[in-house]
Amino acid sequence: MTAPASVALTPPGRILTGWRTEAGVGSGLVLLVLLWIAVAPNFLTLTNMTVLLQQMSVLMIVAVGQTFVVLTGEIDLSVGSSVGLTTVLVAVLTVRAGLPLPVAVAAVLAGGVLIGLFTGLLRVIWNIPSFIITLGLLSALQGVAFTISDGVTVSPIPDGLGPLWDGSLIGIPTPVWIMICTVAAGMWVLRQTRYGRHLYALGGNAEACRRYGINVHALRVSTFVVVQCLAVLGGLLYAAQLDSGNATIGRGMELNVIAGVVVGGVSLFGGTGRLAGTALGILFISVLGNGLTLIGVSSYVFLICQGLVVIGAVLWSGLRQRGTGFGRRT
Repeated sequence: MTAPASVALTPPGRILTGWRTEAGVGSGLVLLVLLWIAVAPNFLTLTNMTVLLQQMSVLMIVAVGQTFVVLTGEIDLSVGSSVGLTTVLVAVLTVRAGLPLPVAVAAVLAGGVLIGLFTGLLRVIWNIPSFIITLGLLSALQGVAFTISDGVTVSPIPDGLGPLWDGSLIGIPTPVWIMICTVAAGMWVLRQTRYGRHLYALGGNAEACRRYGINVHALRVSTFVVVQCLAVLGGLLYAAQLDSGNATIGRGMELNVIAGVVVGGVSLFGGTGRLAGTALGILFISVLGNGLTLIGVSSYVFLICQGLVVIGAVLWSGLRQRGTGFGRRT
């Protein structure tokens, strides 16, 4: 039996739409960089570029998983809380419980898998919208983190975790290498594997996937597991950077991640978008925040700018889909 085009191939129109979106984001990014070079003399320094890439790395890693989720027409709002809980758990398990670091890391990763399974199973068994489930988890996981840590910072974490943040290879920081590998792996999965093609197909038309014999429920659950595992990886990087665990770490990260995904052209309706766009979107959001910080603008202004950028991106996404027909559900 031959696979239908919606499952086997990426429609040419979608590729063209992706290139147009990425070209637009890339052009905006170039203009933004030129603006910061003009008004912030220290923007283009090696130190600032290193800091920018390191701080962006965690957002990018989590955004890869969020892209997988959003491509299926779902969303995960709990990733920021998962990052904070990860820092607390690895700190508590090593500092207070005295467990070896590898055991603690394995336990935290297993916890991420369980959270992803819990979210996905609630979604597919009870048909609860993922927005509602993960909004509840956003609060619940943060509450768990505060409870476990007694509301205080837990430190210091054993030295074995430090190289995740402080290490480097040929002068490039380890978090940047991890980010590059994660994005590259994500691109390969989405472009070259049946699993990736099925994600697009699910987001485009779930009923058609069912008729073709794709296990839609398993596919949906898997994306929540992926994003939670990558949130754990992001949390480990933050724990390595700060040498501690704190429930407030990662708070609000979900907004930055979703902003980058949407700005990069991944449709919230599912079925449309590429990781290349997500990478550009995260870079745009990161450069925007970095530049505003350098010129001394309040973080509140950044929130306003970020919100306006996201609203504009969502409006553009809706208009584009209405015009092309991609991403519509039947």
